Amino acid sequence: MAQRVAVVTGSNKGVGFAIVRALCSKFEGDVFLTARNEERGKAAVEKLKSEGLNPKFHLLDIENTESIKSLAGFLKKEYGGLDVLVNNAAIAYKVNIFIV
Repeated sequence: MAQRVAVVTGSNKGVGFAIVRALCSKFEGDVFLTARNEERGKAAVEKLKSEGLNPKFHLLDIENTESIKSLAGFLKKEYGGLDVLVNNAAIAYKVNIFIV
């Protein structure tokens, strides 16, 4: 049986980071912390490793189709798919919104 795998999008800080921490403590499989910034993502992984946890990192920018395809291809090749997805990443639109 293939290793189980969980992915948390947008997880280098805040709620996503806390979800990765919790999954690393409870989930029987590999847990991927993802971020659109490689440096910040890897720093977050190192922080969790210093706590005795073992997350893995994969670059993911949910606004970039090629980035999404890269992660999907990696997961299919290495794990045969995905077991758990926590879609924490969000897109912030920087426009004025007027509610009438």
